[in-house]
Amino acid sequence: MCFQRALVLKPFLLLPILLLLAWWCPRAGSGIFRAIESVLNRIAARPGRAVVVVGLVSLLACVILGSAIGIAPPQTHDEFGYLIIADTFSHGRVTNPPHPHWPHFETVHVLQQPSYTSKYPPAQGLALAFGESVTRLPIVGVWLTAALASATVCWMLLAWTKPRWALVGGLLTAIHPQMIIWSQNYWGGTVALAGGAIVLGAFRRLLRGPTTRDALWLGLGMAILANSRPYEGFVFSALICLTLLVWMIARGGPDWHISVFRISLPWLAVMLLLAAQIGYYNYRVTGSALRMPYVVCEETYGITPLFIFQTPKPEPQYRHAELHALHQSYLRYFESQRRSVAALIRATWDKIHTVLESCLWLRLLAIPLLAAPWAIHRDRWLRLTIPGGIIFSAAMLLGTWVYPHYAAPAAGVFIVLVVASMRRLKVWTVRGRRCGLLLVRGTLCLCVLSLALPISRMKHTDHDRWDFQRDRILRRLDAEPGQHLAFVHYRPGHNPHREWVYNLADIDGSKVALARIMSPVENAKLREYFAGHRLWVIEADANPATLTPLGSTAELPRVVDPDHR
Repeated sequence: MCFQRALVLKPFLLLPILLLLAWWCPRAGSGIFRAIESVLNRIAARPGRAVVVVGLVSLLACVILGSAIGIAPPQTHDEFGYLIIADTFSHGRVTNPPHPHWPHFETVHVLQQPSYTSKYPPAQGLALAFGESVTRLPIVGVWLTAALASATVCWMLLAWTKPRWALVGGLLTAIHPQMIIWSQNYWGGTVALAGGAIVLGAFRRLLRGPTTRDALWLGLGMAILANSRPYEGFVFSALICLTLLVWMIARGGPDWHISVFRISLPWLAVMLLLAAQIGYYNYRVTGSALRMPYVVCEETYGITPLFIFQTPKPEPQYRHAELHALHQSYLRYFESQRRSVAALIRATWDKIHTVLESCLWLRLLAIPLLAAPWAIHRDRWLRLTIPGGIIFSAAMLLGTWVYPHYAAPAAGVFIVLVVASMRRLKVWTVRGRRCGLLLVRGTLCLCVLSLALPISRMKHTDHDRWDFQRDRILRRLDAEPGQHLAFVHYRPGHNPHREWVYNLADIDGSKVALARIMSPVENAKLREYFAGHRLWVIEADANPATLTPLGSTAELPRVVDPDHR
């Protein structure tokens, strides 16, 4: 435990120790390391096998971890939103018709009009739908996309480095703490990582020798990004396309017929299919091929700008106090960044710190990154990571919010840089001593040992947390005979980030429907509509939350009127 705390608090205290060991005994543990490297070399001898092995290792890690710590229920608004999309797809629908009494079912990040589904793009929901359809466990879809992302990273690295290092980079991705976190929730990250890795791998292969196949891969990767992280994916894809364009028209680039027939036309064909797919999805959800569900939802409920340079929007007429409180909290966070130049700088640094902490593996990967200048100097295409990374980061930091999965489209660039830096660091010598050899080996060992920390945190999750209480109540209702309508009652001062009212795609056909309490007249109409259902009241803010049967004539608790807060 002390070792784990040292890694978290002062990981760079380990650097002097590693340096001393690297100087005095650079070949320490060579027998064991050589045996491991021999196995890796045999696997990497066949690139296809290496890609498969990485995917299997990632999938096995996800299954073992999920079985050991248990499958956590959804907690964030985003997770519930993706699960609604997944349930919709698993029932063979693109979206759902609005419910006749939809105001009772209004919730965060979910459209009720003109159709009922989440505002998010469909890729993550599609992955969850696969897991739900095949195993009745949406989390299986997350595990599969985590395995796919790790495998595509290995495939990407095969175009940037030697097979052995591509295998190492893929395995590091498979067991990276952020990947472990992504693989055990429904929030996303792995799909965009896979899309970005495909784009980066296809890009490097096109530079080496343009083929139609790689142009199609490039388009496929961009299509995945457009359906998972549209904004960040667009920025990343635009940077790649601009680089390719400059290369194609520059002296020393490919012949024009190669640029047109092997690169541009195949890529354009995929882009046309992508435009048709996105347009169709938008049309089915919003009624317009040019209006994204996200935009419609923001127009309906949002008051907080998506970017820090924008101004707040007029407040809509909220029907529920909890929705009003949530959007007010979003607005306060936005305004806190705009309060002064110093506040904006602090907020920007917090965003940078959030992303860096998620990718630096308890800052251990900063050790090989010390050799990044030498790695960049030796690879002219790797030099593009500097301006490209700055532009992508600036575009991402313009957003009001930044979370680790926002950077997933460009995570492949970071992985390429880390692996290239490890290669350079490994051959670092001082007075004939191969000091870099033990630095790399030691860093990799510390990375593996440090996995105990995030796993321990996940294992010791508080099972009395509100989302676990919600899950237990839903399981109890699911075990009861018949169908159920549960009115969720929030007390004044309820935390709007603890939202209970989320339903499946088919509300009427569900075993359990959760509804908001409204006016007595509206409540009576809903009770009449669900006349065949057993009625309940959930006190969501009780400790613990309680479930009480509701008599056919019993009155519901009063709620806070959003117009008289």
